[in-house]
Amino acid sequence: MVSDFRRLVLMSWLFIVASLTVWATGGPFSSTTPVPTEYAAGFANITESDSEQILRHLVEGDMAGRGTGQEGFIKAAKWFASQLEANGFQPAGENGSWFQNVPFIKLLVHADASGVQVNGLECIAGTSYGIGSFAGIFKDSIPVTFATLTNSPPEVSADQYVGRLLVIQAGRRFSAEEEFVLKTRPACLLIVADDGRVRNEAVNQSDQTPGAIPVAMVTRAAANALAAKCGAAAEFFSDGSPTQNLILDSSQIVDCRLSIERESIDVPNVVGWYQGSDEAVRHEHICIGAHLDHLGVQRGELYPGADDNGSGSTSLIQIAQAIHANPLKPPRSVLMIAFCAEERGLLGSKHYTTSPLRPLSDMVCMLNIDMIGRNEESSSEPASENVNTIHLVGSRDHSMQLHQMVEKANESVGFVFEYDEEERVDGRSDHASFSEKGIPVTFLFGGFSSHYHKPTDTMDGINFTKIANAARLNYLVLMMASGHGRFELDAKP
Repeated sequence: MVSDFRRLVLMSWLFIVASLTVWATGGPFSSTTPVPTEYAAGFANITESDSEQILRHLVEGDMAGRGTGQEGFIKAAKWFASQLEANGFQPAGENGSWFQNVPFIKLLVHADASGVQVNGLECIAGTSYGIGSFAGIFKDSIPVTFATLTNSPPEVSADQYVGRLLVIQAGRRFSAEEEFVLKTRPACLLIVADDGRVRNEAVNQSDQTPGAIPVAMVTRAAANALAAKCGAAAEFFSDGSPTQNLILDSSQIVDCRLSIERESIDVPNVVGWYQGSDEAVRHEHICIGAHLDHLGVQRGELYPGADDNGSGSTSLIQIAQAIHANPLKPPRSVLMIAFCAEERGLLGSKHYTTSPLRPLSDMVCMLNIDMIGRNEESSSEPASENVNTIHLVGSRDHSMQLHQMVEKANESVGFVFEYDEEERVDGRSDHASFSEKGIPVTFLFGGFSSHYHKPTDTMDGINFTKIANAARLNYLVLMMASGHGRFELDAKP
């Protein structure tokens, strides 16, 4: 056993080395305080070069955008599990495995059996179709109606579009279950959407009832090609949300074909457990997670998902490495989860919280990381203004104790926290599944950019220091929370 004096010398040396290493790599931002000595070795283990290496493997390897239900995601899940195992984690999934299987229905558009023709000419190719809630085959020659709808659609008559193809662009997410559709009862519905939402292969919840009306998503370019052929304006469907309710009934007869296959599959969450060092509290745990999935390959095009959410997944692996590298281990245990199907509506995290593998009552808090690899940018805010900013979502609204701990940890990292996206994103990432169960949460979010859900979300423009610093911050919060009492949720008025 090392004497108290030798232990003090060793920890002091580790602190000095850690501090020098961090500053040498440009880790924490300016005006930061030294890392607490007991966490210094793990903190110093997190480097920008590792951030780049891990993310490059996730993005440029054979994981093909990590689409839930696609082979690339399974490869990513197995690789992520191997990284946890290499860093001292134990499998915490089902039947002694690393995985918690989540049941899904997979839907796939058969492009060669789908399309819309006018006078024998293809206006909408099958590659422009994406899945909705319908599965099956539809084929008919019918007239077509085009519509743009604001959030306040016009009054319509019952059965107004019976026997017609209805092509709609709406000001919000739209489905075949909308009152407008149920009342008018079209023969087939095509919903116009941005390319990133038109997915020819995706998964839905297994208990979702298939739509009674044949429905599919369609790209705006394809919908406009059909509209122009049927006598409408060439840009009938504009970029962005519709600004007016506009309905055009065409007398043109179109040949509409739709073929969508449905099958049951299982897709895993990756679940690892790092046992706490204190026998009295090791049954309690800190959960930290990020979604591993992205859009995968859609309509033949790769969506790499470097920022969304290769960046958060990278940060998770670096936190696992830091825990394992640090001499002082967390007193409570750590539950690390790489979620599937966040892009399909938080389905992986929802499944975990409804079928938890460890009691939710033993979960002290949940730390979520999503899209922390780019500098936020918009038409009014250039990326250069957000090199060291990050959104801290959830903690301030749910547990000031946890929020203050994050602020304390940030003294050694130096992020500038922003709070102007909370209403927009608080329910849109996996922490929300845990918050709904009354668990204190934090959510680190880098903000949106022009690459969001686009094939351009590649390694170009990634801020590796931001990824590393997100890992450093959450590593410190995790270690501090592990030795802390239970957090209380703030009372709501």
